[in-house]
Amino acid sequence: MTAVLLQFAYLWAIGFCLYTSGWLILRADRNRTTMSLAACQLLIIIWCVPQLFLSLPMSREIKYILYGISYLGISFIGPFWLLFSFFYCQRPIRLWAKILLFGVSLTDYAMFLTNEGHHFFYRVFAVDHVVYGPVFYVHMLFTYACVFSGIGVVLACFRKKQVAVLHMLVIILAAAIPLGFNLLYLSGVVKTGFDLTPPAFALSSFFMLVAVFRYDFLDIHVLAFERIFSAISEGVVVYNKRGVITYLNQAAKNWLGVKKGDDGRTLCEELERMEKAWKKENETLPGLEKENDLLALPTGEKLRLKHYPLRNKRGEETAQILLLTDVGEYFELLRQNRELAVSEQRLAIAQERNRIAQEVHDTTGHTLTMISSLVKLSRIACENEKKKKGEGKEKDEEGAEESGSNNNGDSIEDYLYQAQELASQGIKELRCSINHLRQGNDRELVTEGIFQLTRQIKEIEVEVELQGEDGERYSHLSSVVCRCLREAITNCLKYARATHMDVIVKFGKNDLSLYVFDNGQGCARIEEHNGIRGIRERVEKAGGHVRFISAEGEGFQMVIQLPL
Repeated sequence: MTAVLLQFAYLWAIGFCLYTSGWLILRADRNRTTMSLAACQLLIIIWCVPQLFLSLPMSREIKYILYGISYLGISFIGPFWLLFSFFYCQRPIRLWAKILLFGVSLTDYAMFLTNEGHHFFYRVFAVDHVVYGPVFYVHMLFTYACVFSGIGVVLACFRKKQVAVLHMLVIILAAAIPLGFNLLYLSGVVKTGFDLTPPAFALSSFFMLVAVFRYDFLDIHVLAFERIFSAISEGVVVYNKRGVITYLNQAAKNWLGVKKGDDGRTLCEELERMEKAWKKENETLPGLEKENDLLALPTGEKLRLKHYPLRNKRGEETAQILLLTDVGEYFELLRQNRELAVSEQRLAIAQERNRIAQEVHDTTGHTLTMISSLVKLSRIACENEKKKKGEGKEKDEEGAEESGSNNNGDSIEDYLYQAQELASQGIKELRCSINHLRQGNDRELVTEGIFQLTRQIKEIEVEVELQGEDGERYSHLSSVVCRCLREAITNCLKYARATHMDVIVKFGKNDLSLYVFDNGQGCARIEEHNGIRGIRERVEKAGGHVRFISAEGEGFQMVIQLPL
């Protein structure tokens, strides 16, 4: 029964060591620390395998061969454990020290192989029993020294880095338990006839597995990437050259309804079919003219599909990666952008309509008002001429020259000519307003535009006063000033019943001011309709401000201040 249990223990130790060494070699970060630990596990396997056959009937020569295989692992496990300890603690170990360590191990193993010539390793080596020699005990002391030195190095490192106690115990027990069982076996306290050290390594391997899975020996990049791929919102699918899906994250499972082991090529073909269908259905959709990798799932999700082939050094394809990105939010933004574009277009149309309406109002109102004023003066002149003719008074040569004229010396023909000019100019301004052009030159001097406006007024007296000196530095404000003054003149002629208007232009160092006063009837309450509202909008758009002041019987005042 004991032999069966020991055989099972040997198999358990071999299995655990194979698993840990395989894990370290295949999946751990490839560095000297993990490789030295893997070497320790492989040496344990070499130590344990011959023990499986020692309970079987055999000759002395077969037993010697099995011991030779076993001691190959025993002789070198001490140096490899010490190397692992130094590498794990990131402490340097000199080349001569490595040569010394492995030199002693090679010497011990050579003494074993040549024992028949000197009997220093085994005094007696028989089928049923062995008697150890001095070299064997030197070899065991050397192995213990290596293991305990490695434990000391690790403990010193843990103490310096303040590593958790549990971590320290895992590493220490992994090395101390086999040594403890080996001491019990060599001292004869436990009389089983078998070396108990290899089964002890089964328990040691368990602790080493804990260290592998829980602490520092795993390739953290592999774990990190796997955790990241599982958490990201993109879908990731990997299938090998046989077309079998070897990996897919949770997002891909939720979207595609596939699992590991399914046919990746069939999945890829289905996705490409949906991609072509999507392109055909949405080839005229604005904003998607250059999108060639989109598809829509039957569940409604919209995805972007990317292919990434993996190739070996010879250029052969070894795998395919499919990356699926949810672009539903992108399409929602496209929809919102289209709606925003439509809203902006409507707003632009409304602004343009309002601009044209304001320009038409100002231009038409001013032109018609001035023409009405000239027609009124013409009518008055005609009535005066008819009245004089009806009285039958004779006119002398000088009187004949003044026929059809008012006190200002303007004839009916002059009024009609001025009305024609105003109508022509008004039509031109309307065309410019509709085409979003500026009538005249915005870079002309402010005073030129003001005098051009005031000279057209015949019905009332207009006096212009300039304070400061006009210049090109004020020219960019000419359009604003002239349009506001034109509207003020129009309102005065239509509503004020004024006979006199004062226009004062003040050219300051950092601003320009315009003051317009009339002696009309005024108003108790100022209501801002198209005219006054247009003045305010133009001034505020230029960065200035305007005030309107009026009262019953006190005329109307407008004060504009524009910064340079």
